[in-house]
Amino acid sequence: MPELKDKLELKDIVLLGRTFDEYFRAFNLQDIDLKNAKILDAASGVSSFCAEAALQGFNVTGSDRIYSLSAPTIESRCAQDLELVMAQMPGVSHLYNWEYFKDVESLKAARQRAYKLFVGDFQRQGHRRYITCEYPHTDFSNNQFSITLISHFLFLYDGRLDYEFHRETIKECMRITSKEIRIFPIVNLEGEQSPYVEKILNDEAFFDCTKDIQAVDYNFIRNGNRVLVISV
Repeated sequence: MPELKDKLELKDIVLLGRTFDEYFRAFNLQDIDLKNAKILDAASGVSSFCAEAALQGFNVTGSDRIYSLSAPTIESRCAQDLELVMAQMPGVSHLYNWEYFKDVESLKAARQRAYKLFVGDFQRQGHRRYITCEYPHTDFSNNQFSITLISHFLFLYDGRLDYEFHRETIKECMRITSKEIRIFPIVNLEGEQSPYVEKILNDEAFFDCTKDIQAVDYNFIRNGNRVLVISV
């Protein structure tokens, strides 16, 4: 029996891709008119959301620092990171709900599918769809996007990204977004709500915004079934 641990042991933010269906559920995208929205996937990594959304005619742009790398380099890192995480899953499986994914193998298959769809699209579209930027700074224009989605980045890695980074990244997303910023999940790697959530809710920098925590139809990491919606 594997030794149980209280979280994944990660030296850095890993490249794990999520699919369009995961995004749709995690961000309550049924509430958004996707056909008329201009969406930014912030710190989008190797998720296939942009690629799958484009196939449906939606206007989605990805943004991440890794897009300065070549497709083969990113794909190699994806494979390594996936193996690293999958090797640890038996010891941390109790931190997850096994309903959306029935077991570790189905999880691995979904993550492989996501990053392979991403890599193919990245090779075809390059920097027309995937923009290199180093958060909390971007070169996007004011109100360039109507909706910004932040998936598995802020709050999840609160042990590596300090509060000032969270604050400045959200402020930058507010500058470049005209309607809403949605952040999922609001728990950290231990499956506990990040203490930065309350700080954001009570930070004077965001007093002019409407902030709402909503339940979602997606719950893989323990307690990870809520999204923070910030209306600009």
